[in-house]
Amino acid sequence: MATVVGFISEKGGVGKTTACYHLALGLVRFKHKRVLVIDADYQRGGITGRFFPNLIEGFGERPAAEITLFHKFQQLYSATPLTTDISILACQPGLDLIPADYRLSTVSTDKLPSSNNIRSNNVALLQHVKTISTVLDPLQDLYDYVLIDSHPEVSDTLRAIIYASDYCVSPVKLDRQSSIGVATIIGEIANVNSDIDMLRSSLRTEDGYVDTIFAGAMGMMAREYDSSLKQTEQSEYNRLSIAGPVFENYVTEGDGLRQAAAARVPVYDIGGANAAKQSMQFQNLTTEFVQVCP
Repeated sequence: MATVVGFISEKGGVGKTTACYHLALGLVRFKHKRVLVIDADYQRGGITGRFFPNLIEGFGERPAAEITLFHKFQQLYSATPLTTDISILACQPGLDLIPADYRLSTVSTDKLPSSNNIRSNNVALLQHVKTISTVLDPLQDLYDYVLIDSHPEVSDTLRAIIYASDYCVSPVKLDRQSSIGVATIIGEIANVNSDIDMLRSSLRTEDGYVDTIFAGAMGMMAREYDSSLKQTEQSEYNRLSIAGPVFENYVTEGDGLRQAAAARVPVYDIGGANAAKQSMQFQNLTTEFVQVCP
């Protein structure tokens, strides 16, 4: 059974996609895991662009040719049976991808067919939040990890990601503006867990759902002085630790990641002292990740 981990954040520009991308590759390279990445970032499709630049050209202007998560939600809105077929692209040995689709931005429970029957409406709501999980069910034994990159906002797509995930992590910059959104994310995970409990109770059904766990905030683009976090960032790290779990390992800012992004390769493949430092930080983070999200 695959461990499903959602990478979620309320704020953009905090290194969420960078973390998901490098941890996926780290799991394959250094931990010899089979990994599926779901790119559910419907604004940028950053991970899809890293692996398949041609798919991201004109992103947002033309529909993807593949069968994406968007089509699964569309089946619900059309009142047709939800099928689990979906396009999976091979990136490299041990690593596959379900590519991004900008039309995921249109996903909303408001589009579900409604009736005067409260039970039927609740069944539809439960099916909507279970959409991604349903697609993943037949894939569970093919992978060790499924990592889901999300768009930075609270939405019905995000709720489906939370439902599908065993764990959620929240990459964050160690500043007050960025990290304040972690409390919102923790609250939304609690909301999904509570809503599912309520729906199961009202429908008198058991769907095997286990509450999603917030595994921790993950420091990205951190700044150091003399090999330690700067005082302001250490203070923010301490504040995050009070609000919820925080990964011990973090990744510092620097040219290594920028050069890697420009070359569309992981920082593991970039030369230079800064890249070597960030590469080791991601390797350490990968080791901690498999311990926290087994």
